[in-house]
Amino acid sequence: MAKLIFKIESASSAGRKAGGRGRSPIEIVLQHNQKIYKKTIENTDEILSTLDILLKSAKLNLESLKSIVMETHKEAGLTSTRIIKSIIKALKFDS
Repeated sequence: MAKLIFKIESASSAGRKAGGRGRSPIEIVLQHNQKIYKKTIENTDEILSTLDILLKSAKLNLESLKSIVMETHKEAGLTSTRIIKSIIKALKFDS
């Protein structure tokens, strides 16, 4: 069973100043058959292309994803969180 996890960190944990605005780094984790594929991105424009790369390296397709979850830091960026939620809804709708 393949599991997809989107981990959204706080912008301040990425070396930004406390209270400053910035992009929250997103770690995309794909777990399949005791193997873990990871990639961290800073730009939300790269989410889908990075997901495609991870699926290709694991030799999976979207239909084989059984669990898609999001883990957020309490200070995660609102925009990043909303984008990930939209992507998860679209991926679950497609399955």
